Amino acid sequence: MGARVRTAALAVALGAMVSALACKGPPEAQAALSPFERLAADSAAADSVAFASLPPSLDGWLDVRELLTEPARETLPLAECQELEPIDAGLYRRRMRIRTADDVFVVLYAVADRSNGMLDRVEFIRRTPRNGQRGLVWESARDRTLSTWWNETSLGLSRRVERGEIPRGGPVPRAMRALGRQLFTLPCDPPSEPALPSER
Repeated sequence: MGARVRTAALAVALGAMVSALACKGPPEAQAALSPFERLAADSAAADSVAFASLPPSLDGWLDVRELLTEPARETLPLAECQELEPIDAGLYRRRMRIRTADDVFVVLYAVADRSNGMLDRVEFIRRTPRNGQRGLVWESARDRTLSTWWNETSLGLSRRVERGEIPRGGPVPRAMRALGRQLFTLPCDPPSEPALPSER
């Protein structure tokens, strides 16, 4: 089963779950789903269209939805989801770090409102051995997406060599938000407890 087929099956399963809950009545359905799950379910169809519309150069690079599932996490060398201490009491922050069998390293970071699940910021970084590192940042404040690229040299990553803004309204910002929404539907480790003086 290909990645696109698995992703489509996941979207259909999520939609079926929401439909089943809705049949039990709005109060029960609302109680059963978190704001993050409701937003992910409501956006699933449009998000799939956004990923299908990505430019060929970004399609396989950005579409990591299948890596953000529980079955995939069990087979990856590294798949660590961590809830971070909030900067603001009204916000959730999460970070997912992934390493694949071919040493591709991915970091996904997102900030969202606790009460309604709306995203505030999404960051995506992917480093490929011998091909450098590229990052995307979407922020809600100005609804803009920035792209940054670092070259790989024999000594490691070079200084940043490219920075630019991606037009609003296209598939890339939408795909970024989709990844952020998916991150908030995953089980995640709680924030690390600060070490006691005796443990430092």
